[in-house]
Amino acid sequence: MTMKTVWVEGATGKAGKRVTAALAAAGVSVRAATRHPDAPTENVTPVLFDWADESTWADSVAGADALFLKGLDVLDDAASLFARLIAAAPQADHVVLMSAFGVDKAPAAAPRARVEQVVRESGRNWTILRPNWLMQNFDEDDAVYARAIRDDNELYAGSGSHRAGFVDTRDVADAAVAALTTDGHHGHSYDLTGPETLTFAKVADTLSSASGRTIRHIDADLETHRAHFARSGRPNAWVDHMMDLFVFVRADLFDAVTDDVQRLTGHAPRSLDEYAREIFTSTSPAPSTSIA
Repeated sequence: MTMKTVWVEGATGKAGKRVTAALAAAGVSVRAATRHPDAPTENVTPVLFDWADESTWADSVAGADALFLKGLDVLDDAASLFARLIAAAPQADHVVLMSAFGVDKAPAAAPRARVEQVVRESGRNWTILRPNWLMQNFDEDDAVYARAIRDDNELYAGSGSHRAGFVDTRDVADAAVAALTTDGHHGHSYDLTGPETLTFAKVADTLSSASGRTIRHIDADLETHRAHFARSGRPNAWVDHMMDLFVFVRADLFDAVTDDVQRLTGHAPRSLDEYAREIFTSTSPAPSTSIA
């Protein structure tokens, strides 16, 4: 496949920054879309982009041969925004969408399902990636898990004994790079998981072993769980979205393992144990004195 210029949405986020770095390392020219563009680096040109300011779109995607997009989780009009953005990039002949695990089983009217439909019906070549729960939520996303783990040694997840196939965001990025730079992925969807399914209690045990701290799984009831997410300061729509995800956890929607990471990247997906030993052993603070 001929090397091209790839526009990466959310280029400073958990997935986008890794997609950007991996593409650049492969010699691909990247237009890294962000609300706060910094200085360019080798193969990377940061460009101003804001979903809320459509006047930034055309210049941002100018010259892009391919687009890497993420889902807008809580916006009812996400599908319309995606359709207009793709239309603003007439040169882009390939759209790779990072959706979410299980969206193919969601009602057709669900926001993410409508986004997938827009991508499939865009008239461009398309590839859809559906990752399971991202491991990096445990150390990078304060609103989801990271702050409570870091400050209180607590992992809030009203999940009981239900499991998920947690996937390392680096494997998601590698899969995206493969889809963008190698042949054979047009018109295909991939479900990205780690090598095993785990309960959230097992996740807490694994993070505890790696960090040398006691990190407790808080199997919260509905009211407590909602209050925990509300403390993030995120909008109510985001809190509702997170609560819906745990409905799906309890329905075993995420209890699955696939070989799609291996098929796309040529390497096995990283395990939670590998992630925890690397991230929590090297970055964890001293144990809290408030551990019960």
